[in-house]
Amino acid sequence: MMTPPAAGETRRYRLSSYADEVRPLYEAKDPAHDFVHIERILARVELLAEGEAPRWDLLYFLVCFHGLVPRMADSGFRQGTAQFLEGLGWNPAEADEGVAALERHLTGPVSLEEQLVHDANYWEAIGPFGIAKAFTTGGARGQRIEETLRLARVFVDRPVFRTSTARRLAPARRAYAHSFLDELERELNSPWCRTAAEASGTTGG
Repeated sequence: MMTPPAAGETRRYRLSSYADEVRPLYEAKDPAHDFVHIERILARVELLAEGEAPRWDLLYFLVCFHGLVPRMADSGFRQGTAQFLEGLGWNPAEADEGVAALERHLTGPVSLEEQLVHDANYWEAIGPFGIAKAFTTGGARGQRIEETLRLARVFVDRPVFRTSTARRLAPARRAYAHSFLDELERELNSPWCRTAAEASGTTGG
């Protein structure tokens, strides 16, 4: 298991330093992307990083600010984030690199810390929770179940994992997800799932 920094370490190495700063910024987000989502990512990061030696300050920053990447397009927010890091004891060069790591961790992760958060986030997409989230989102958008099922299959296959643990475990998790989606598709295509209109159409009315 990973060993976090001792409680006496400086503020830059405390999870609460980052969590307390961003928690209010997640209050307006939907249930699939609120701060509970961040807490799930943190839990998965700890599992994926077993046996590794991450830089804790960078890891905590990336996890907590993960859902705020779109806001980095705002130069004011980006600068404010760098200043926040400097206030915790990061030097300007470290703060700039930390922000750059945040901006790329979902699309082109480089460091171990970026790869861990990348994989912990996309791990959700290839399992039961990801499927549940896909159908919740699809329902909110007014999609038919069949369309959401098709998109869910795409989401299951899309992530390319970077860490050795995620790459090792992903095939079985994907197989489970596809097995569930296969069963759902069979049921949707069965006679007892047809709508009344479809059933009357097949009988010639």
